[in-house]
Amino acid sequence: MSMAMALDDYFRGERDLGVALAVTGAAFGVAAAWAWRTQTGAFAWGVVVPLVLAALAFAGGGAALASRSAGQRVTFAQQLAGQPQAFVPTELQRMAKVNLNWPRARLVWSGVIVLSLLLLMLVKHEAAHGVGLVLLLVCTVLFFVDTFGERRAVPYTQALQTFVPPTY
Repeated sequence: MSMAMALDDYFRGERDLGVALAVTGAAFGVAAAWAWRTQTGAFAWGVVVPLVLAALAFAGGGAALASRSAGQRVTFAQQLAGQPQAFVPTELQRMAKVNLNWPRARLVWSGVIVLSLLLLMLVKHEAAHGVGLVLLLVCTVLFFVDTFGERRAVPYTQALQTFVPPTY
């Protein structure tokens, strides 16, 4: 795969993930409305408030990711075409930082999942049960986001590492 194709695949995938995350945020908003209409008391508040916060974060974050990725795709393609000797080392440094975050993110999401399970199993309060359920759902989405992100980042990083600029 050419470097230009790897770059295009990576940022197109990031844009598409941003769109999917924004749609997920909308779905969380629908779920919050459903919970508001069908649940009562502290459990309802424990579900609705974190669902609304997650809906806003996912919708806003997804839209921002999709928007930013489209611009990066164009800018980086121009830099690759114009000055590949300057672009590739800089992009390798950026991707090294990105790739260091995958294990850290998994560790954080795993810790939040443990916290969620503790809320569900040990805390005797309805609001805690609602929060625990939503945190499990949020972490599931974040595991998807990061797993798909890492799967895009690995071949892109490999393409950067093996890139040989054309000589004229």
